[in-house]
Amino acid sequence: MLSLLTGCGLAGAEAAAIPKGFLLTESRASAPRPSGTTQEDWWKVSDSTSWRLELNPCEARRTSYDGRVAMRTITHLSSGPGYESEQLVLYRTAVSAHDAFRELRSEVRTCPRKGSPASSKVDYAGRLLRLGDEAMVVGRYFVRNGTRRRVPGRLWIVTRRGAAVFLYTSDQVPEDPASLQNQLTGQAREMAVKVCGLPGVCG
Repeated sequence: MLSLLTGCGLAGAEAAAIPKGFLLTESRASAPRPSGTTQEDWWKVSDSTSWRLELNPCEARRTSYDGRVAMRTITHLSSGPGYESEQLVLYRTAVSAHDAFRELRSEVRTCPRKGSPASSKVDYAGRLLRLGDEAMVVGRYFVRNGTRRRVPGRLWIVTRRGAAVFLYTSDQVPEDPASLQNQLTGQAREMAVKVCGLPGVCG
């Protein structure tokens, strides 16, 4: 593990930035919308480093400083209703990125939200993936009277590569449940290669 975490120097990571148009969905987010669709299709692009991670099992209202040096979040909301997002976070070092990934994984395991009535709650379940330096797929579930049922389509792929962590989120409801995971995993694999083109991210 040590060899995976020492490839990003402090100066290189601090100098890193996310170029305009770098994210995979950015061209769609910035493209002109056909007349009549603006009330059914909403895109938002933010470079704020205080934006919460799109996977937020503990429902934290604030973001604590965790070594971020650059960040871009793209969210897409449609009247379907539907939601999808792409988020890239660059950290000062690969160690900081690893710590952020590890903390998020811990939250998935320990921060289920209690629901009402008391016999029901919202829970999260994740498993590791072979992707980048470390990755996980996370689903959200309703648990009621001991039975767990997945919230339709709500899925996250979280990946770390070097000093970068990136997330792909969707709540689509595909006919084939595996197709949504394949789609998000494909995006994460593409970004795992692309992000190493940024200075100071990969060793």
